[in-house]
Amino acid sequence: MYTIPLQAIVLYLISGYLHRSLSSISKILYILLMLPGTIAHETSHALAALLMGSRITEFSVIPSGDTLGHVEYTAPKIPIIGNVAISIAPLIGCPVILLLISSYFGVHFDLHSGSFDILTEIKFLLDGTHSFITGLDYLSWKTYLFLYFALTLGAGAAPSRTDILSMLPGLIIIVTAFYALNYFGIKIQYLDIIFSSLSASLSIAIIPLLAVAVIIGMLELIAVVKS
Repeated sequence: MYTIPLQAIVLYLISGYLHRSLSSISKILYILLMLPGTIAHETSHALAALLMGSRITEFSVIPSGDTLGHVEYTAPKIPIIGNVAISIAPLIGCPVILLLISSYFGVHFDLHSGSFDILTEIKFLLDGTHSFITGLDYLSWKTYLFLYFALTLGAGAAPSRTDILSMLPGLIIIVTAFYALNYFGIKIQYLDIIFSSLSASLSIAIIPLLAVAVIIGMLELIAVVKS
């Protein structure tokens, strides 16, 4: 529970760095590269909205302003939880797709159940990223195709500013209720399972995306040194 905000922030920052790096090269290329992730992101929102009783009024994966796509929907029938579920849907949808794709490309994740200790989680992310980078077969074309999917789906999992603003009120209420229950010694087992699963899902998105960011950062550094 405590590590999920940290993971979301890390994912948001990595995604932002990659967006800036790629869009500075070519805006059109950047949009095309991110298209699968954009589709997965907006589709995750749309499916969650339908599950929460909303009606989709507009769905677009065409860039507009600072956004690569958007979904508009009516107010969810499930209060508080509805907006939170819709907003965090890409945090689950995109990693699930990436996990399914990874089996085809022969890339394996050491699935992590999620830790409630921040230092443990940071160590896992760093160790996992190092293991991921060193474990890839760089002589195989499948590796580079998977890295592309890791880029677009990992970035697609990241919450947008709109997502953050939408989920924040409900999330504050849920977190407050969670802490209150813990304070009074009331344990709800399925909440621990949900938070642990969400943490694991975020790790699946972060590790390969962080690996891609490291590789791109190294290439940028090499380019600067050579120039």
